[in-house]
Amino acid sequence: MGELSEDLERCLCDCDCDAERTAKAKCSCEEGRVRETKRVLLGERQRLLDEMHSSQKGIDAIDHMLHRVSCECAPRRPWGQAAEGEDGSRE
Repeated sequence: MGELSEDLERCLCDCDCDAERTAKAKCSCEEGRVRETKRVLLGERQRLLDEMHSSQKGIDAIDHMLHRVSCECAPRRPWGQAAEGEDGSRE
């Protein structure tokens, strides 16, 4: 199980798992404790999902503000009056 435990350790390190949990998973794997190893992996998977969802909420909020800024901060023109260059003329 040496290669598997090394791959497991590399995977968890790549996912920024803390050293204590990484060591616990590696030790469990080497000792054949599949349930414990899977428990650590599933816990890290959930942590990453939570981070992703939190980031997505931030992205959605920024997208909403970008839309509002485009709509609400644009200079208001009288109805029917084109902005300079919109109709091809320079008035």
